[in-house]
Amino acid sequence: MKISEKEFEALFKQYKNDIYRIAYTYVNNEADALDIVQESAYQAYISKDKIRDKDKFKSWILKIAVNKSKDLLRKNKLISLEDLSNVITMQAEDKESMNIFMDNLKSLSMDEKNVIVLKVYFEYTFEMISDNLKIPESTVKSKYYRALEKLKIEEGLV
Repeated sequence: MKISEKEFEALFKQYKNDIYRIAYTYVNNEADALDIVQESAYQAYISKDKIRDKDKFKSWILKIAVNKSKDLLRKNKLISLEDLSNVITMQAEDKESMNIFMDNLKSLSMDEKNVIVLKVYFEYTFEMISDNLKIPESTVKSKYYRALEKLKIEEGLV
């Protein structure tokens, strides 16, 4: 089942804020994040016939946004990111908490950020993260729990 133009537009509008937040998490500035939203929209639109299941649209478009963010970072030679592929996403019930969470990710190292985003935001298992980042599962767990501690300190929860 192909997605019509109207369906594409409605789905994109529904997830536009999520795309912006994930882009901002990587590039840490509004202008670049907005550019990534536009580039993701264009890339998704020209490739919309490739997606067959509307239920997978959000994870598909967020994967595009992550890849566009990585491309921008590589282009600007700021930092090279690990490959984040086959993204599975979660629904954010409390938008304010998610915004605070995404803002606090900026205090983490890129390795910690990758692990947290994959574990919390995209609901990967430790094993899946290990496979994707090509690091031992024990290292993934260490980075995850260390990052959680940093986030707790940022939030003032400790």
